[in-house]
Amino acid sequence: MWRILVWVGIAVAVALVVVYVAWPRPREVETALCSRGAIEAFVSEEAETRLDDEYVVTMPVAGRLLRIGLMAGDQVDSGNLIAQVDTFERRERLKTLQSRVREIEARIVGVDEAKPKPDDIRAADLAVQEARIRLDAAGKALEVTRINYEQEKKQYERLARLHAAGTISDSEFDEAQRKFLTLKTQHDEADLQAGVAAKVLEQAEVKLKRLRESADDNEYLRSVLKAQIQQIEADVAIVQDELAKSEIRAPVSGPVLETYQDDEQVLLAGARLLKIGDLRSIRVEADVLSEEVGRVKVGQEVEIAGAAVGQSAILGKVERIYPAGFKKISSLGIEQQRVKVIVAFDNTLARLRPGVRVDLRIITDRKQDALLISERALFKADDRWHVFVVRDRRARLTPVKIGLRNDEFAEITEGLEPGETVISSPPADLSDGDIVTPQRNEGR
Repeated sequence: MWRILVWVGIAVAVALVVVYVAWPRPREVETALCSRGAIEAFVSEEAETRLDDEYVVTMPVAGRLLRIGLMAGDQVDSGNLIAQVDTFERRERLKTLQSRVREIEARIVGVDEAKPKPDDIRAADLAVQEARIRLDAAGKALEVTRINYEQEKKQYERLARLHAAGTISDSEFDEAQRKFLTLKTQHDEADLQAGVAAKVLEQAEVKLKRLRESADDNEYLRSVLKAQIQQIEADVAIVQDELAKSEIRAPVSGPVLETYQDDEQVLLAGARLLKIGDLRSIRVEADVLSEEVGRVKVGQEVEIAGAAVGQSAILGKVERIYPAGFKKISSLGIEQQRVKVIVAFDNTLARLRPGVRVDLRIITDRKQDALLISERALFKADDRWHVFVVRDRRARLTPVKIGLRNDEFAEITEGLEPGETVISSPPADLSDGDIVTPQRNEGR
């Protein structure tokens, strides 16, 4: 009898063990509450700063350029002296011209007591010859600048059409525009110089003619001397203008982007010296994936962050979206279709330099009172979004509809109520009806 009892006891124990092993155990899961709050939808992208406006500083007058102490990367402020042309020759010429004015003024005082001398006629003749030489030189210079200007004008108009069609970049078009405007300025200055030279020749010929025909006319001599003074004063004005231009100052505040001349040397007017970037025109350029750029609109708010920005993000706005996309190879070697997006912001305090890496967050939409859950709780099943809701200690598969979504949260528009507990990161093998034990309960 006792053996039977022993075997019965063993059978019961085995049955209990089997039941214990087969009995479903609760699974520990991470949970969060469904609650209301604010949410933003955004497009995140790495970007780089660039300058929209760059200024090429050129030689305003021909002469010997003194050594420039600036290098690429140096910071300059608007109005700073950045280069200088040697002024010794022009200062000496100015002294000579001013001496001639004083000499002629002294001769006018005694004009009534003296008749014109042969030297005066010879000087007037030499003045005519000199004026003709100057006019000839000015005419040749004008012809050269006219040819260059007309050629550049055709090139600029051609590039303008290409730029309007989106065939060339903004930087290529901007460079062509700056070159065209430079040559136009040179042509206008050459035309002005030719007109001045023609006027000077006309005045010199008139003076010479009157001097020869009216050698005994003291009033005429006085007029001739005054005209000579006017001619010299015109030369003085030109020299003074060239002296003023010999001090070359920064047109804007910003970094030196390139230096074209380093050592002291003789250069012609128009030779390129420096390229300076205008920090006020700095923009952020991002290459946004084509599948995301549809959510990006001009005027949307943008958060600019990164190591170069500091602790607090800078706010900007989408300024321009390029009309066409392009192909780009990602860091993983994947070919992607992207579209350039330009963001404008106030660089007064940040003073970011061009070529700096930053992180962008383009805010495409936002809601202040949305029903939110952790984005990790969402998964797709049968082409629909689902979550696991904890009800009576069991995981219940629940279909939901979502609205806005970002890296942290998702808006639930249908399927859940505030205060419900969802499983934040459901295991892949979790099934509907499984018994669960919350491991941690988070706010969302």
